[in-house]
Amino acid sequence: REIEPDQAAIIRQIFENYANGSSPRSIAARLNADGIPSPRGGLWNASTINGSRQRRNGVLNNELYLGRIIYNRQRFVKDPETGKRVSRPNPPDLWITQEVPHLKIIDDATWEVVQSLKSRFSSHAGNKRQSKKRLLSGLVRCGSCGGGMTIINRERYSCSAKRERGTCDNPVGIKSKELEDRVLDGLRAILLGRDDLVKEFADAFRSEVIRLRRMSANQDRTWQKELQKIEKGIARCLSFITDGDGDPGSVRDTLRKLEERKHDLTARMQTQPPTDITIHPNIAELYRRKVQDLQTLLEDESSRPQAMEIMRSMVDRIEVSPGTKRGEPEVLLVGALASILDYAATPTKNAASFGDGVGRVLMVAGA
Repeated sequence: REIEPDQAAIIRQIFENYANGSSPRSIAARLNADGIPSPRGGLWNASTINGSRQRRNGVLNNELYLGRIIYNRQRFVKDPETGKRVSRPNPPDLWITQEVPHLKIIDDATWEVVQSLKSRFSSHAGNKRQSKKRLLSGLVRCGSCGGGMTIINRERYSCSAKRERGTCDNPVGIKSKELEDRVLDGLRAILLGRDDLVKEFADAFRSEVIRLRRMSANQDRTWQKELQKIEKGIARCLSFITDGDGDPGSVRDTLRKLEERKHDLTARMQTQPPTDITIHPNIAELYRRKVQDLQTLLEDESSRPQAMEIMRSMVDRIEVSPGTKRGEPEVLLVGALASILDYAATPTKNAASFGDGVGRVLMVAGA
């Protein structure tokens, strides 16, 4: 390892700005505005600078800048639920420290000032306040930049890119309770008020499945006939070669092409999409029950995970943008449910367009 002078200058500037009272968010915003890439080449976040006090990561916690390498700070284990490899911090008594003074970037005095400021503003309680997972966690997106919106001040969604990076100008925030109510009320109005749309989609879906089954059956018959001809041709070629009737060179070339075509046909027949897709005969009633059950499930803390699962089965993302009136943001639902209703409301579309990746959008009115 060796010091990279240009990057070292950026690190020194970050420490100096923080020691002089700048927050990690303002430092990240300034770096992004100046077009300086983050350590991973993308945009800077406040968390990149501030890091985690427990895990000792982030720019301001990196003791390598003080001329010290710490090994064995963490271990990796396999999450039994997801099967993914995740990191777990090791206790400090297992850490191994190596002094490397030739890699020192930050002087001792600056380091101590920064650590003193960080300890003053850090608290375990502050981290715990935000640990509760909310109904719409992971679904809320900024309508201006497309980035995620996170909770601030314990109850309000705000654009993370604006807050953490300074790269978005969306000023809109919305209380989590207000957003949940608007989304639920919007779903109720759409589903409970317009059963005919869901029914129309279900009818068209069944018709499309029948059409696809017929097409698949015709294709299977065509492939089967061709496969029979190929197998007969292969048999004739083999017979010609084994019987020794003339020069087998050209016959071998024909045999190879027949074998390749047979392999191709067999692979296509085995990987053909299934045609036994069906749709529940009472899908409109199922959706109605889902929406009606949401409010009941939300009232019971023990059933909250089930409510979140139901919500995610109907919504891909929720976009929040500035509205026409100050303080009244516009909320859009985007997802599978919107695709179904958008298709059903437009009779000229065929059912094959469902799920084609084109975003379907439904506006959720105010509460």
